[in-house]
Amino acid sequence: MSPHKKYIISLGVDISNNDVRTNPKINRIVDSEVKRRLSKLGIKSCISNITGDDIVITSLVPENLIEENNRIVFEILKEYAEEFSDLNGISDTAEGAGEGISYAIAKAISEYGDALIVAFDTYGGESFVDEIALFVKEIGEKFGYDVGCSVSNTARKIPGVGYTGAESDDPVVIITTKNLEDISKIACLIYGGLLNYDRLYFVKRGEGADILPPGVVYTISAFLNGNVIDLYEGIKKRVKF
Repeated sequence: MSPHKKYIISLGVDISNNDVRTNPKINRIVDSEVKRRLSKLGIKSCISNITGDDIVITSLVPENLIEENNRIVFEILKEYAEEFSDLNGISDTAEGAGEGISYAIAKAISEYGDALIVAFDTYGGESFVDEIALFVKEIGEKFGYDVGCSVSNTARKIPGVGYTGAESDDPVVIITTKNLEDISKIACLIYGGLLNYDRLYFVKRGEGADILPPGVVYTISAFLNGNVIDLYEGIKKRVKF
């Protein structure tokens, strides 16, 4: 395989000491550290989504640095985590893996790695959140985009880190696009499609899971050359909700 290929990688994790929201101070530190350490390798990385008590770290990574990217992100998470259940779910073997990091990877199609990142957090919605994430995956695939999704029926290997279990219940979906104009189209399609689901709430990046439980919250972010745009306000203005 060509060393010039690049991929979008997202690692979703709960490192918060409560089940409703994240710690903004910890988020700032983690975001700063992944940018500082990974930029030295030529990797563009940041926190793309903050959803309920989960964060998603997304990177534009050359193929030969995938393991190194994942290892460094995992080290940073371990260093600054307030809570370790997701991190402790990682195992050296598939059999030993438990509920852990949500891991998704998709091929970068554009020069700048333009991608849509959809992240979910559950509060009692574990029984139906995977179905919703797979619906988003299906939308991306139907329109011919390259798609990565963390949902799996078996333990999944995270190169450079270990295995994460099938029980991981806060999924993340990556949809990579060739043209910047596609971001708006696919984001609005996803938002419209997800209106069919009850107990699902579209929230701003950084908003807690302040919902009527049981339920699921989700965010949609555009990851553009290492920059992040929370698409909540843009979609809100576009569809006038």
